[in-house]
Amino acid sequence: ILLACPTGGGVYQWDPTGGFQNAGLVGTAPPYNTGIFISQQQQILVCFGSTAVEDIGVIHDPLLVAWSTVGNFSQFTPLVANQAGSQRLSVGSKCVTGMAVANLNVIWTDLDAWGMTYIGPPFVFGFNILGAGAGAISLHSPQKLRGNVYWMGQSNFYSLTGNGVNVLPCPVWDFVFQNLNSGSDPVTGRPYVNNVRTLPNTPFNEAGWAFPSSASVNGENDSYVKFNITEPGAPWDYGTLPRSA
Repeated sequence: ILLACPTGGGVYQWDPTGGFQNAGLVGTAPPYNTGIFISQQQQILVCFGSTAVEDIGVIHDPLLVAWSTVGNFSQFTPLVANQAGSQRLSVGSKCVTGMAVANLNVIWTDLDAWGMTYIGPPFVFGFNILGAGAGAISLHSPQKLRGNVYWMGQSNFYSLTGNGVNVLPCPVWDFVFQNLNSGSDPVTGRPYVNNVRTLPNTPFNEAGWAFPSSASVNGENDSYVKFNITEPGAPWDYGTLPRSA
């Protein structure tokens, strides 16, 4: 079953045995979310930046993390007999992105990187800050590569390894962070930095990012930066690479 979540929308499911039917809304999941991922070991659907209440309009809770019970992505109501639940993060102004990583899950706010660890009933998940000040810049800025996680933050690049969260020394820092397009879409108000995307080049062990420079048209990505994760001290590569998708 394919699960999808358009940013700012609900959770949709598509069953390959359903013929040519379109994806349908999971009506019991939170109606507004920044994004979703699957906590693989427990088979739990995790939603972040989710609504707490749906009444007249939508009341958005940008720091709320909500999850389904085990093996059932449509059951979000906490009961004594299930493991559904929710937790509001205490630091930051919004959840930016999330990802299942090896034996834990990671939630990034605009300020910090949080570990979301399965601890079982009654609390189900425990939350702690893995990297203070190591938030993510966009929904698609983290990437998993060779067992580690790499992401772009507001003013640095970071990695999550067995030694915890670390800042990645970047010799071309100025090319990226002093050249980011800090503008916003004039219609939607969406910041252009939300377009930052990862560019993993797995065969060559390279972690990279596409981003919009100050000269980009309509905030679309027109530049890139990357480095080789297996060669300590290897030079970073950067340049222009226009991409609209």
